[in-house]
Amino acid sequence: MRMFYLIFLTFLVSQGRVAYGVDAGEAAIDAMLASAHTEAGIKPTAACEDSTFVRRVSLDLIGRVPTPAELKAFQVSGDRRVLVRELLASDEFPRYWSQLWATILVGRTSEKANRETLRRWLEVAFANRTPLNQIAFDLISAQGVSALDGPVNFMVGNLDEPVTPVSRIFLGVQLDCAQCHNHPYDRWTQDDHASMRKFFEHMETREVSGGIHVSDSGAPSETDDRPTFLTGGRTQTTAWRREMALMTVRSRPFARAMGNRIWQLLFGSGIVDPVDGLSQNYPPSVPNLHQALADQLRDQDFDLRRLIETICTSEAYGRASLTISDTEIEAKTMLDLFAARRLRPMLPEQLIVSYAVVMLDDVPSPAEVNELSVRFLGRSAAGIGASDPLDCKRTSQGLLQELANETSIPLGDLDSIFLSTLSRLPDSWERDRLTGVAQRDVLYALLHCNEFVFYR
Repeated sequence: MRMFYLIFLTFLVSQGRVAYGVDAGEAAIDAMLASAHTEAGIKPTAACEDSTFVRRVSLDLIGRVPTPAELKAFQVSGDRRVLVRELLASDEFPRYWSQLWATILVGRTSEKANRETLRRWLEVAFANRTPLNQIAFDLISAQGVSALDGPVNFMVGNLDEPVTPVSRIFLGVQLDCAQCHNHPYDRWTQDDHASMRKFFEHMETREVSGGIHVSDSGAPSETDDRPTFLTGGRTQTTAWRREMALMTVRSRPFARAMGNRIWQLLFGSGIVDPVDGLSQNYPPSVPNLHQALADQLRDQDFDLRRLIETICTSEAYGRASLTISDTEIEAKTMLDLFAARRLRPMLPEQLIVSYAVVMLDDVPSPAEVNELSVRFLGRSAAGIGASDPLDCKRTSQGLLQELANETSIPLGDLDSIFLSTLSRLPDSWERDRLTGVAQRDVLYALLHCNEFVFYR
């Protein structure tokens, strides 16, 4: 009977229907934020210019700056929702978001995991619109060989301490401290950590010619020493890790953690910040919005693209950046309540692909992009294990290497160079001072100016 229960729940997850409805509407993002703004006594910024929006959403969804042709095509329709849908339907969306999620799961470098096999599996899953709960279930419960089976690399990349990435990524909870002592600022205890660790007690690994093989030996059928999930649920079968995966994706913290992380990837900071730190110390800045994103995910079968479309077509996402007239306190409140756009540095992956697009070079493969990103950041800074892809800083070595790179001579005039790099035309001041300057020098200057490296 217990095995039937497990098989049936697995089937429900595979169908994206784990005891949730499918007809609820989108999260009312702007109404909730408007209430928060009124309560805080702040006035949000106006909508950003179309060129700014096209650049922003292109970087966020496909990981590169738009081409002049794409900017011109948008001018014909001017419909932001249509643009968002086109980007989500493109092949570049799953390619770029698989890079982001591979970094979240195993970092940009990993000594044991086959990162590219994991990334390719994620790309196929995103392209096929596999529900997020199914993806998470497959990652936590995966068995197989690291060189062949993409999802198994999540466990392979986190063999030393699997509880930490599972709880951080999929539940938004930091159990790290509870490994050695009761959490000083939260309710988690050493017993909670030990019980979560027990779910992985019967996971076995061995080296094979194709990398590392992961399997489950199965727990004793009769035992009183069963693991307990953070929400209080206990195992019903001998497949403890598989059951943990089911408990995770069925839990309400999972939906909240996923909604918060997607928001963070699009806004630069989460409703809960840090993104994996939901606790008494880090409450959500807009609690009802935090819950609304989770509700939409559950009600719409954990459809990643639908939530991204909801967020990217909101007034909040399309707002202009802060102005220099805002005080420090006002600016912090505005950013915490998403009343203005946060200025964000491009990720190394975005920079590398954007350079190639601007200079009309062949775009590197995803594996090459990751290797170049690691070189850009420095291998130690790239890190090992589950991480936040937005938490990265270029090293002085990476910066010097970037500045030393030559730029090819672009095609076209000054307007074309500005459109291809900054997604706008030069203003009169820039036009006066750059007229007659060599094209190579103009391109070099624009590729390394703050307006290119940061985006609004």
